[in-house]
Amino acid sequence: MPLKFWKKEKPPKGKEEEGEKAGEAPPAKKEAPKPAAKEAAEPKKEAPPPAPAPAVRPEAFEATAQEVHAGLVELGLTIPATREIFAKRAGLYPGGAGAFHKDYGSEPYRAATRVLADWLGLRAPHDFDPEKLLAEANPRLSSFGLSVELGDLSWLDQELGLRKARLRLADSEKVVRFKDPRDFVKGINELIAGRKVAFLELETWSDDFAFLLVRDPKWDRLAETELVVVKAPQTAVGGECGECGAKVGKYWNDCLACGAVFG
Repeated sequence: MPLKFWKKEKPPKGKEEEGEKAGEAPPAKKEAPKPAAKEAAEPKKEAPPPAPAPAVRPEAFEATAQEVHAGLVELGLTIPATREIFAKRAGLYPGGAGAFHKDYGSEPYRAATRVLADWLGLRAPHDFDPEKLLAEANPRLSSFGLSVELGDLSWLDQELGLRKARLRLADSEKVVRFKDPRDFVKGINELIAGRKVAFLELETWSDDFAFLLVRDPKWDRLAETELVVVKAPQTAVGGECGECGAKVGKYWNDCLACGAVFG
């Protein structure tokens, strides 16, 4: 029986290659390169330690403290019996006795005014509480047999920060309108003026306020001295305000009339 042969048909071109490729293992995927490790953050540099307080010999500091205290007595801002107390307060000056001695040598008015304000001053921030301020003022006033009462505290204009209150001293009353402690204390001074005492404003070179209660202020000496900076119309002998033209003191930080701050 004759054998039959069948012609083997070749697969279409391209199919064979696909078949061969199908039998092959898929190529391994290349791994994405890993991002380089971030460099370790540099350690924070520590702030340098504060400079040590300047050294001063005890006798030199004592001489400076006595000089300042004697000047304050002459100005009528304290009494002779407080000499040792003042020396202790001067020793508490920021940076210590050495810093006070050094600052007094370069800017005596700043050093002396700061110690006086921290020692005897009635202090208040710009955004103050009138009731709290008066509560701290009355113990000082009591030394002169005085006491001021506060009533009818209310806002006139909150956007402008303007308030009003009624102050009473015995049978006398006064309505005060104020934006800051300076305005408020001015009202107290007008009420107690007949008793020959007054709160003097001490310069702080900041937004805060400080006041010192004294008997019968010696305005002529306070205007001339360079030992302490008192801010009042009577001591405005250092020039004029560049904003409003009002008279100002030599070392004032701002103008009493318009509030402009000096550079």
